[in-house]
Amino acid sequence: MTKGMDADESAIGGTNYGRVRDAIRDRIVGGIYLPGTRLKVHDLCDQFGISSNPIREALQQLQGEGLVVILPNKGATVRLIDEHMIRHIYEIGEGLDGILANRCAAIATPPQVERLRDIQHHMEAAAAAGDSEGRANYNGEFHTHLGAISGNTEAVDIRRRHQNLIRTIRQRYGYSPYRIEQIHVEHWAIIDAIAARDVAAAELAARIHCVRSCEDMLSRYKGFGAEVSEHEK
Repeated sequence: MTKGMDADESAIGGTNYGRVRDAIRDRIVGGIYLPGTRLKVHDLCDQFGISSNPIREALQQLQGEGLVVILPNKGATVRLIDEHMIRHIYEIGEGLDGILANRCAAIATPPQVERLRDIQHHMEAAAAAGDSEGRANYNGEFHTHLGAISGNTEAVDIRRRHQNLIRTIRQRYGYSPYRIEQIHVEHWAIIDAIAARDVAAAELAARIHCVRSCEDMLSRYKGFGAEVSEHEK
């Protein structure tokens, strides 16, 4: 490859990397790439019409999220998404979210708390308008801001990878009735505890939020499987 091509690849690599990563993730969660499927770099290059570097970067990211397993001399293989995987992701999230909320309650400034309130108001407005994508974006911003306040970059990095996967799974399975309203109540419990500098209450509220999200996700996952089975009869 010439020097000029290297420069061009560097310029577009970030864009293609994100696009391909999200597309592969969607296809894994959506059942297009089934568990055990080998994701060959050459084949993916043909599918997406780009070179191998962004493909390899995307697969490395998806391995970090737990969707892909990469073995020496064997390449990438799609991992099974099942109840155990979903539960384990949320168990990790419960511990990390509790730590982050605890830290936020100890150090958050009034402007930082006000920013949490502002994000939550925007999230509720998006939900009321039926803007599911906007609501999801504000939900992500809410948790990102909690991480930023805490200053724990390692925990934030782990949660970001998991949140990308969770959001994609949610797009497939959706929410149980009234879950969105419950999320709002749970967010306000976290905000109020942080504002009161009650570290124990903030940690508990964050843990409860994660546990209930896990329960709802698993109920949707199991329900979706039952619907598919019924449809196939």
